[in-house]
Amino acid sequence: MVQPAPETKADEAFDPGWTEPSSALEGGLFSYLENEPLWLAHELTTLDPAAIAELNAGESVDTLEKVARLERWLSALKARIVHRVGTSMTERARSGVEHRLASMNAVSETACVLNIPEGTAGFLLNESTALVEDFPPSLEALDSGMITYQHAQVIIRESTGIPAEERAGYEESLLKVAPDLTRPQLAVRARRLRETMCPKAAAERRTKAEADRAVWLEPAPDGMAYLGAFLGAENAVAMFDRLTRAARAAQGPNEARTLAQLRADALAGLVIQDNPSLQENGILSGIRPQVLVTVPVLSLLRESGMPGDLEGYGPIPASVARKLAANAPSLLRLLTDPVDSAVLDVGRRRYRVPTDLKTYLRVRDKTCRYPGCNRSAATADLDHTIPWEDGGSTGPGNLACLCPKHHRMKHEAGWSVRQHPGGVLAWTSPTGRNYSTRPEDPPAAMPSDTGQSWASAGASGQGSGRTPGPAWRPPLPEHPPPF
Repeated sequence: MVQPAPETKADEAFDPGWTEPSSALEGGLFSYLENEPLWLAHELTTLDPAAIAELNAGESVDTLEKVARLERWLSALKARIVHRVGTSMTERARSGVEHRLASMNAVSETACVLNIPEGTAGFLLNESTALVEDFPPSLEALDSGMITYQHAQVIIRESTGIPAEERAGYEESLLKVAPDLTRPQLAVRARRLRETMCPKAAAERRTKAEADRAVWLEPAPDGMAYLGAFLGAENAVAMFDRLTRAARAAQGPNEARTLAQLRADALAGLVIQDNPSLQENGILSGIRPQVLVTVPVLSLLRESGMPGDLEGYGPIPASVARKLAANAPSLLRLLTDPVDSAVLDVGRRRYRVPTDLKTYLRVRDKTCRYPGCNRSAATADLDHTIPWEDGGSTGPGNLACLCPKHHRMKHEAGWSVRQHPGGVLAWTSPTGRNYSTRPEDPPAAMPSDTGQSWASAGASGQGSGRTPGPAWRPPLPEHPPPF
């Protein structure tokens, strides 16, 4: 086992001649990281805030440089370990199906351990594999501190379309200039080099890139959100030009909105409101926006300032929730316990989930309940935690929202789950690690509120036309909810 570094003075803790002791890995890499993960950081900084506070300007900059080198070395080590996570889970797969499920497990385990989204974990696994298997010189440059992980990402991502036999020359050219360039500067050089080396592959790359076109929503603070799109440059430029023209046409001496605000309002108007030209092309034909908004009843009556909840976003101010509810064509009342927001079990009288119970579960779960997944519950499957055929009941204590991908993983990829009171799901991964997910407290559980809330559908003013139904209050359970 590696012994802790001896105490050193602030001006001695950053000796450039320091080398790692030969005994550092005598117990193996796993043992070393398990027992002394901060040994090297301790040697560099002594982990003493007082010592850091005594550094002068020159020493602090020198220390920052050394910490940056440590960070790059750790990034290289992390890439090798993440790559091993993937290979260790897929190397025993005997079929294509087993390999896909093992790959999905590798992504999920990486996401859970690092507490990052699965999409990010997937990118990390792909980048780590590329560094270890396809770009070893870049990995060595990262390990030595010559480049940053962001530099390595650029080299990998901009290599699309370059034949394997020409990859070495591409990589060598970029590694010569990377240490003196920022990430954006290196990206420009890499794209220019790629186009020079493979001019005929541009059309093929464009075709592949078009397959990834998408629109996404990202919540932002203060009741706002980002709506992003990835699409062809010519379409993006044309759309932005149209929004700009509409915004400029609306400007005038009595218009207080900025050009940026007018563009945003023009976009909302084109997408949400009926547009004859789009209707003629069939793009918006028969489509009406639908939004599920949950509002505490006292907030609806202006007797409380508790926020509402906008599906797919999160909490919104009570004033905005009231405005949306006022324009909704229908309201559905959900009754819950005023203390813990629990609902009663429906029992085993039916397998099919009643419509109002589906709405309750959407409000409770908000997203897929798999660890780290943030897909909206609006498009998720309703999964019986204990299968119906094994005696599981159709009720909130045995139901949870799972997106189709993670619904499949629960049944086919070796994950197991138990549901505890309050909708808490306890997951166990194929490697034996435990994770848990719990729903957020619904508005009905907020202080100074009663045990009921209102969910409004089609709050944009163009709803599904559903008429208000009676309040859903499930009967007493035949048996306690399963633990």
